[in-house]
Amino acid sequence: MKRATGTIVLLCAAMMIFAAGCSSVQSGSRDGISEGISGLFRRGGDSGSSGSDGSSSGSGGSGGTSTAPERNYSGSSQTVPWPSDTEWGRYGLSGLRQPPGTDVTAAALYQGAYHVGLINGGKPAFENLVAQIENMPGAELTTDVNASDGRMVGYSLSGGNVQITADFVDGDITITASK
Repeated sequence: MKRATGTIVLLCAAMMIFAAGCSSVQSGSRDGISEGISGLFRRGGDSGSSGSDGSSSGSGGSGGTSTAPERNYSGSSQTVPWPSDTEWGRYGLSGLRQPPGTDVTAAALYQGAYHVGLINGGKPAFENLVAQIENMPGAELTTDVNASDGRMVGYSLSGGNVQITADFVDGDITITASK
């Protein structure tokens, strides 16, 4: 059991690094993302500031905390379109909608799986995605891992499998769909 838990934790870390790497590659020098993968390992007020009451004066929203405000792009933030029903349909996820307030930073087919990276999501966007998937015909929970600063769930669907990994500190969410 200990080995399986370690493997799941490593898988979660790899998916978050993948999402951050995609964000960094696509956005280059944009504020908050130019630090790339190194930003994943540094917690604390890297942007914004914290008031004496613990409130954040960063960019706000659901993904950040008083010690690590969510990352957000300047200006038009969505860099990649949300996948179409045709793309999601290949994995039994037809009808999956982008959670409100999130921005897509990556959408790519990689090693047989479809990966979508979101920022500015946090727990509300994660719960939105989970609710949508649980309402799909034949959805069956296969994985549920809770951590102090995030969560990962996996579902088996009629057309494939989906895994959602969320970092509740930074607000990053990675959706991985496979056959």
